[in-house]
Amino acid sequence: MKSISVLRLAAILLCCMYLLGFASLQAQVNKWVNYTPNLTTVLKNPAMGWMMYEEGWSFQGTRHNKSNIYTPEVFWEQMEECKAADYANILYIRMLWKDLEPEEGKYAWIYNEQYKWYIQKAKDKGLKLAFRVFFHGVDGVPSYVYEAGATESPIDDEGKTQPYYDNPVFLEKLDKFVEAFAKEYDNPDEVDYIDAYGLGRWGEGHGLALEKKENLETVIRQVTGSYARHFKKVLTVMNLSQSDYRFSKPLVYDKLGFLPRRDGIGSFWFSNEERAMVHDELFPKRALIGEGCWWFNAQNGDNSKYKHFQGDKRFAMNDFKEAFIVSVTDALDNHCNTLDLRVPLQCKFWIEELPDQVQRFITLGGYRLYPDYIKVEQNNRTLTLFHSWKNYGVGVLPNNHPNWNYKYQVSFVLMNERQEIVFLHTEPEAEPSEWLKGMSYNYLSQFDIPARLQGKYTLCVGLTDKTKNNEAAIDLAVSENLKIGKWISVVGLEL
Repeated sequence: MKSISVLRLAAILLCCMYLLGFASLQAQVNKWVNYTPNLTTVLKNPAMGWMMYEEGWSFQGTRHNKSNIYTPEVFWEQMEECKAADYANILYIRMLWKDLEPEEGKYAWIYNEQYKWYIQKAKDKGLKLAFRVFFHGVDGVPSYVYEAGATESPIDDEGKTQPYYDNPVFLEKLDKFVEAFAKEYDNPDEVDYIDAYGLGRWGEGHGLALEKKENLETVIRQVTGSYARHFKKVLTVMNLSQSDYRFSKPLVYDKLGFLPRRDGIGSFWFSNEERAMVHDELFPKRALIGEGCWWFNAQNGDNSKYKHFQGDKRFAMNDFKEAFIVSVTDALDNHCNTLDLRVPLQCKFWIEELPDQVQRFITLGGYRLYPDYIKVEQNNRTLTLFHSWKNYGVGVLPNNHPNWNYKYQVSFVLMNERQEIVFLHTEPEAEPSEWLKGMSYNYLSQFDIPARLQGKYTLCVGLTDKTKNNEAAIDLAVSENLKIGKWISVVGLEL
């Protein structure tokens, strides 16, 4: 056997060490990726953002409109003129029960072609729906309910009536309606939330007509319980009112997990006591659905005589511009997920006269989630990820609502060169409903990549929906050129 010289052996060993080292380097990545938040884009995410409003005028005809000029066609024509759907995420539909069920079992979503056209227009524009069914108003309740034995209150100072909500016939018929309503609208792909109460003046929970005042707790329990039984997927909401909070807090917000909604943002009507309820007891566990107090409520378009905001006992406001700016500030100060562009003429006013305030709520209202940084360490087929998350918005993602049941999760995927997902890892410790403005949320994820995967891949991250095969479902606030759909690219890997 020929001997190998010491020098030659050393050269061979050095060459082997070099080749082994090169192979090792090829199987390792150590990269820190920083993300700058996108603060301007309208993020089309659930349960947040600006809302367009249907006040029910379109479907009330001559029974309620003296001029009878307001129709579904007029509504959409005016909304399209100001491009309101470009800024809004939600169409909030506030309608009387009778307009949704004029006769027993004759539901608008089945039998009213104009209503069905109206709803389809919202879907075509990428808007989610939200509903409040209420009962305060002339002919607010279907006549068949009274014919079956429900009773009605006297006319109030606005010329309106209410049913007596503790009447057992009313409660029985309402439960049947809610059951049918849920069969049509308990769909989170189309509906963001349901105002699951709607009693009292304007459906806001104030001034309920009761045959016996001591029945208030029972009525709250039965009505919200009816919605909770029938709506299992869509977020449920109850209007926040200090008049019933002693009951609604334990029965509804705590036990049923409903979100609070507060009408009257930007006014003294949102009282100190109710503000304390939000700040000290409800937020951040419960996201707040907000609605501004002052609005263009003249159906004929002439709001020049409306000056009620000048008498506000909390804020100084001289005109609608000042009132709307106050409402944005108050909404942000109280962590609102939503605010209202409202009816068509008001949408036009916001967009043309106050574009900076429209953008202000787009940037800060609701939740605006993004990865702050992701550090990727690859050791052969093991990935170790250090990732930090932030929320630029003042609100929260209501992932902890019982009907959502923590369905949104932080997930990492590998995509092949055809942008097909070939591997997914979900991080169980990361909970986006906990992410608040001004905080960083840091996690460590580690997993092994299956041996079957060979070649070049892109590591991506997203907030996925476990009820929809873990598809990326939340639009994250990063630059559009980093997105693959709703996935965010992190780094390229070679296996």
